Formats: sequence, C-alpha cells, structure tokens
Amino acid sequence: MRSVSCWIPASCLLLALTGCIAPSGSGSGDAAYVSRVDDPQAKALYHYGRFRLLFDEGKNEEAEAALREAIGFDPENEELRFELAEFYIEIDQIKQAVRVVEDILIRNPDSAKAHLRLGNAYFNSRQPERSIPHFRKLLERDPNQEQIRLHLAIALARSGEAGQAIEELKDLLRRAPDSQPGRLALARLYRETKLDALAIEEYRTLIQRHPDLTQVSLELGLLYEERRQWNDALSVFRAALARDPLEFSLRHHLARVYVGMKRYADALSELQTIVELNPEDLDARRKIGLIYLEQEKWDKSIAVFREMLAMQPDLEPVRYYLGTALERKDDWAAALEAFRQIAPDSPLYDDAVAHMSYIYVQTGRSADAVALLEERLRKPDARPQIYYYLAVLHLGGGDKHKALAVLDQGLASYPDDPDLLYEKALILERLGDSAKARETMRLVIAAEPDHAEALNFLAYAMAEEKIDLPEAAAMAERAVALKPAGHILDTLGWVYYRLGRFEEARKAIEEAIRLLPDDDIIHEHLGDVLMALGKQGPARGAYQKALELNPDNQSVRDKLQRLGRPE
Repeated sequence: MRSVSCWIPASCLLLALTGCIAPSGSGSGDAAYVSRVDDPQAKALYHYGRFRLLFDEGKNEEAEAALREAIGFDPENEELRFELAEFYIEIDQIKQAVRVVEDILIRNPDSAKAHLRLGNAYFNSRQPERSIPHFRKLLERDPNQEQIRLHLAIALARSGEAGQAIEELKDLLRRAPDSQPGRLALARLYRETKLDALAIEEYRTLIQRHPDLTQVSLELGLLYEERRQWNDALSVFRAALARDPLEFSLRHHLARVYVGMKRYADALSELQTIVELNPEDLDARRKIGLIYLEQEKWDKSIAVFREMLAMQPDLEPVRYYLGTALERKDDWAAALEAFRQIAPDSPLYDDAVAHMSYIYVQTGRSADAVALLEERLRKPDARPQIYYYLAVLHLGGGDKHKALAVLDQGLASYPDDPDLLYEKALILERLGDSAKARETMRLVIAAEPDHAEALNFLAYAMAEEKIDLPEAAAMAERAVALKPAGHILDTLGWVYYRLGRFEEARKAIEEAIRLLPDDDIIHEHLGDVLMALGKQGPARGAYQKALELNPDNQSVRDKLQRLGRPE
C-alpha cells in the first residue's frame, strides 16, 4: 500500500511512540528530564504515529480514527488536516477529502495550499466552474504562476466562458511569451471557437519558435485539412516530415491529404513507404487496399486484404473489405465465403448479412436471401437495414402488403428511421393511399430535414393535387439545392407551372431535360409549359419527342390531337 505523506521528522515520531521523553536544558547527563506525555502536541504525535502504522497495515478505519484523534489534540495543526485529506484521496473518498480541505479554508481563508488542492480536485472531477475561484485566489497572490493560469483558462473554457479563457491565455503569454503550453492552449481554443485564422497564427508562431514540436504540425495540418486547404496541409506535413522522416503519423496524414485531393498515386507512395519501413503497420496496408478499392483495382485490393488476414486472421473489417472487393469483381462464391466468416456478434454482421442476401439475389437464389434475412430478424437487435432489404425483396416479388408489414415491424423498433419511413411512403403511394403516403413522407423530413427525395416526393404530390403550392415550391427549391438532379428539377418546374410562373418553369424543365433527355414525362411537362407561354410550335415538338420516347403515352396523344395539324 502506498503511504500518505509524512510531515513529522522520524526522530520525533520515534520519541512519540516510546513515551515522548524529551531532555530539558543543555542535554548533559546531569540535566533533569521533564515528561511531556500529557502535552497535547505529544499526544497528537503519538496518534499520528499510530495512524501511519495502521494505514501501512491496511487498517483504514482504525487509521482514520487515529488521525482524527491526533487532530483532536492539535486542532490548529493545518498539516494534520491535509494529511486527513490525502488519506481520503488515497482510499478514493474524494468527497470526504474535499470537505476536509473546505474546512481548512473556513479556518484559514488565505491558505494557498488549500486553494490549490480544491482547485485541482474540482478541475480533475469535471467541476471546472467550482475550480475557477480557487485558481483566481492563487493568482491574486502570485500572478506569474503559469500552470495555475493555464488551468484557470481551461476551466473557463470548459465552463463555456471561452472569451474569458482567451483573455487569460493572452495574459499568460504577455507574462511568458515562450510558454509552449500557453500558446498551444490558445491555438486549440481559437480552433474550438471557430476562430481558425487566429488558431493558424498561433500554431505557426509555435512552429517557428519550436520546430521540433511534431504535435503542433499535426494539429495545424489537420486544421488545414478540415478547411480543405490541401496545399497548405501538404506544406506543413512535408516540412515536419523533413525534420522527422521516421514519424509515420505524418506520412499517414500526408496520404490522407493526397486522397482528399484524389492524388491516389501519391497517397499510395506514402503508404507503401510506411509499409517498407514498418511492415507491421496494418493501418497503412488497410489504406492501400481501400485506395485500390476506390480505384476499382479489384485484384490488387484483394491481394492486400488477403495478405493482412494472413498476418492477423481476426481483422473482421478487413474480411468485410475483402468480401466487398470480391463481390465487386463478381466472384460471388468467394465473396459469400468471406462474409460468412464474420461472426454473429460482430458490429459488421448485419452489413455482412445484407451483402450475402444481395449475392443470393444476384445468383438467382432470392428465396435463400429472404430466408437469411428472416432468420436474422428472429434474433434480437437487428439493424434497420435488415428490415429494409427484406421489404425490398418482398416488393421485388410483387408482394406490397408483405413488404409493408416488414417495414412496420422495423418501424416498431426504429420509429424515426428515414429509410424505413421513405420506403413505406413509396409503397403506400403504389397502393393508392396518397394521403397516408404524404403523411409518412412528412415523418421522413421530420427525422431527416435534408432528405432531398422526400422533399421532392411531397412537392410533386402537392403540385399534382394543386394543394399548398407555396409550400410545395419551398420544398422543391430546398430539394434542388440539396440535390440538383434531373427529376427534382422537373418537380421544381412543375410546381412553378402550377403557380403560373411559366418562364421559371420552362428554365427548370429545360435543365431537367438536359440531365434526363430520355424521360418522356419531362418532355410532356415542357410541352405543357410552352403551351401556357403561347408557343404552340415548340410545344408540339416537345409532345412529339415525348411520344417518340413512349408511344404508349395516351395523355400526349390526346394533347397532340387537340393541337391539330401544324399549319
């Protein structure tokens, strides 16, 4: 057992334990002796000695009682009370320790030691707001205590007082311009408060003064990455790597920046250098395999993942990547085997089940896919995607009601899952329940406000029924901003058409046709808009194109018939 600190000299402790006989006078052999057995301080020493021995023997309750007896005999002895606080800390009774130190402060409000102990105790127990006054009290006595001011700034930041924290750190740097911890804390605080330009300035000052601080270069490079300032990030990482070429974390970051820039060859070069220097770096190998996967170099990615599994067979994410690469290569049997080896208790198991069901469908085994997903649903904690894929399989088999039942089963466990809600809304629309479909689609948007397809669905449905058209326009505009796809632009144009904003409608639908030139409905919409603009000739051309794309479109035939023959 680790002992608490001792404030009494060993010689005094020995005297206390042996009767506490102390010489009087000069200490010559003829001098008279005076017994101090009844002296309160001597008794405090005696009980303190008992405390020490009992504590070392692990007899905590008896040790506590002995120390409290010592305090009883010498109540003004502040050090004894600090010993009691240390004892409580040692036996993990932090609240008791804090109470003891608070009692010291009641007796002696100016005790620097008590303020320090309480400040640190509150700081370390995640009560930063309670540590602040104690740190401030210490700085009143000595404003140049760097660590105390640093702790005060951090406590202020954790309490939501970022502005005050920044001022404290600035004060620290005015007093100690070369303080590495102070400048680094200021840079981090600027970064946390989104004052990126100021953070960059502090990081660069640190690097200029202390170029060997690799951590500073890493943080600055990461900040540039977040801002997608790729060239600046490269410059920082390269300079740091030149100073420390064996710092593999820098090469990892360089590779990530190259991937962000889609410079895959450069990223591979950095990662391969890491593997050459450190063959055991599995993270570098994993990234190499994923880059090959991104480049659709299936054979190379497969080789990397297999080599990793030979080195460490229990890497389930790598086995999952291997299955994915084999699947993309259409090597169905090998992919299926890779996914089967992922254990049922793995976080990746449901993803593996989804892939296996897909492989079964691709190889003409739809019944096996359904059976696999249904078996998974008989066990607890299936993820939403299992319900989704099973519903899609039932829908593909033509059983809308069974698909709907599976989605409702999933929504019972995941009522706010946007994918399950969206698929349910589509099925309700196919079943002819448009009102319920719109209601469900609104739940999708409530769960995921930026769901572009749900916004598009609702906007188009309202345009078709000519209801709530201003709201429909707002939804369509939002959907286009999120996802400017052809079918969504067509919805926007169609809503504008319903609102009588024909010229805006024409522009949106013409852009939709540019993106989806073979969609007969969009050409029909353009014809309707052109008719509203009084341009019968161009409208006829749009209808004829629609009929050319879909000869069975009776609506277009009727419109052309009403137009009659061209003059």
